[in-house]
Amino acid sequence: MRTRIYLLFAALLLCSIRLQAQTLERLAKENTSPEQRVNGIVATFSSFAEGRATTEGLLHFYGANEDENEIGSMLINLSTGTFISYTLAIERLPDPKKLKITIKPPPEDAGDSLRKGIFGALIQQKWPKKSNFTVTPPPSYPEPIVINLTDVIKIPLWVNAGTEWGVVGDQIRFAIDRPKPARGFTLDDVAIKLTGSRLIINGEVRSGEREISDIEGPTPSFYLPGKGLFIMSIRPREGHNFQKIGVAEGNKISFSFGGDKYEWVGRDPVIASGGNWDIWVLLETAYQPSPDLVEAYKLLSKGNCCTFSVADPDYYNKPPPSKK
Repeated sequence: MRTRIYLLFAALLLCSIRLQAQTLERLAKENTSPEQRVNGIVATFSSFAEGRATTEGLLHFYGANEDENEIGSMLINLSTGTFISYTLAIERLPDPKKLKITIKPPPEDAGDSLRKGIFGALIQQKWPKKSNFTVTPPPSYPEPIVINLTDVIKIPLWVNAGTEWGVVGDQIRFAIDRPKPARGFTLDDVAIKLTGSRLIINGEVRSGEREISDIEGPTPSFYLPGKGLFIMSIRPREGHNFQKIGVAEGNKISFSFGGDKYEWVGRDPVIASGGNWDIWVLLETAYQPSPDLVEAYKLLSKGNCCTFSVADPDYYNKPPPSKK
């Protein structure tokens, strides 16, 4: 179902986001790749503006659904809170130099899908008076077309008529996706997954009244005010003071630290293969989430104490940026 693409926006942008990107603007810049891969094709997106239009103040997000060979593109106008979106379907043809391209409207419930999870909470926080998450389709849809692999297509997303005429949209290039070379399997290829989870501290649920959206990656984390950022891993990591104090058992990660007991409980096995596994834990006391992210998680789940994500431990070892 194409609705899955819009759930992927949330999953890809914020459930596995590096914690340094904590606003919609930084999410669009740092966590949304213009290269999307489906059906053995790489589609590379860029923005174009014609006439008096400009791309300033516009954010772009993309998400691929490999099961349907489709890519969702969404534009957000920061000044109005307007969402414009479409679905791009890519079909391979017998002639390897040809593609069939179909532009489809977003699913009717795309807005409700975006509302779910922390991505929707960030949007709600930015536009608190926004009564709905209606996703607007582009001005028009071209008929399905057959193109050469080397062709570049343009999809107008926003058109301003009159004396201030202008057009903003997506420009898309295509190429054959080259397979990556084989490499050795490592523990980083084993994901830790917390599905619909809750955080329990000293026997008390601290993640609020709702389950937390899925978190999946090699280093899931949560930030607890007054304590810091707890990062979990199934292996120690060079250059970091990870401690082997936790256990992944079934659908739960548990560890004790500083006299407190922490239990992060999901609906499914934390490690896909099941079983009991040692968990290494790192506490980063210097980390502070942005106020936007903190408030967004409070909107997402009333009574929530924390923020949740997949962290990059190496980020905290990097030198500060140059002031030149």
